[in-house]
Amino acid sequence: MQNAYEVPAGDPGIYSSPDVITPETKPGALDKPVHEDIRGKIERHELNGVKVNLVSTKKGFMRSGDMHKHRQMDVLLSGKVELWALQGGKTVKQIIGPHTFIVIGANVPHLFNFLEDTVMLEWWDKPFEAFFYKPYRDIIDAQFKKMTSQ
Repeated sequence: MQNAYEVPAGDPGIYSSPDVITPETKPGALDKPVHEDIRGKIERHELNGVKVNLVSTKKGFMRSGDMHKHRQMDVLLSGKVELWALQGGKTVKQIIGPHTFIVIGANVPHLFNFLEDTVMLEWWDKPFEAFFYKPYRDIIDAQFKKMTSQ
């Protein structure tokens, strides 16, 4: 990889915040091989026992709005994203281009804002488990609702 970007681990105490909720259903459940909607497509694969998502997303959409108790790794294969990550109580935004390896530390709420049509791989260093970070998730849900009602 030519480029790398790392978000350090966050405070595990964040799970006691009223802004963190356990989803009723597992977001991005890895049991279906393909999920497709107006944003694009998520294809789920298993490579040597590791579950990997191939995520294709159209420009102008957002995904995630969640956090994990373990690290998330992403490789941007093409496109450009603005990664939002909660660090020290503030949202830090970083624009990331293609051919970049991203590590999002444990306990870090994050959101991907897709600035271009983008293809990326994502996986976790332990079995997938996610919690929604309500301030980010509300933005994603409002955008999705607006785009599907047009």
